[in-house]
Amino acid sequence: MIPCLTLIDKETKKKVRELLDAVRQRPSEMPLAELVELSDGKISITVDREGEEPVVYVSPRPDPRFDALSRREFEVATLVAAGFSNAQIGEALFISVATVKDHVHSILGKTDLASRSEVSAAWYGRI
Repeated sequence: MIPCLTLIDKETKKKVRELLDAVRQRPSEMPLAELVELSDGKISITVDREGEEPVVYVSPRPDPRFDALSRREFEVATLVAAGFSNAQIGEALFISVATVKDHVHSILGKTDLASRSEVSAAWYGRI
């Protein structure tokens, strides 16, 4: 079960499950309209199609203070919230650790958060 499904209503849960089933059955025919519709709601859906099979990431919609971030900062914040270290983030995004540190510093400034722990807590609506 996807952990964030406990945070959303039954109708949205049903849509997410249907979407994930569709992705599993027809990975080359990603239902983008449904992704866009669901992503405008209470959850955020990201699809990584770079591997042999697409991977769908479903997470709670982050706190609105993250709206001010650039696309790359948003990616870094996603991984910070997931508990990745700077080295792991750099490896995942193909950037240097120094660049990750710069992004984290910028994220903290733009969101008015004091630490990586606060980024994670805010991401999941805990503060």
